[in-house]
Amino acid sequence: MSSSAAGFRNDRRRRRLSPMLQVEIAKPLVRAMKIYRRMARRDLDEGTRRDVARHIRRLAEQGLHDPGRLTVCGLSYLRQLERQRASERS
Repeated sequence: MSSSAAGFRNDRRRRRLSPMLQVEIAKPLVRAMKIYRRMARRDLDEGTRRDVARHIRRLAEQGLHDPGRLTVCGLSYLRQLERQRASERS
């Protein structure tokens, strides 16, 4: 096996979340999506849900573990996506 293939496999393993980290981001993620859904009065599409989950996961990996703060960051990110999409339509 080449060294680049081994390096890729190691990087993939490192990127996996520990079960604890998954639990830490699950509640803020669900909370942010529920709040946003109530405010926007519409459901989020699968791509948007995936994007906000990825955003919250990155923040948690960088050391942000406060559930309230992760929720607020998720909501801010959803709002930012909404603004970007609105400007693309204009």
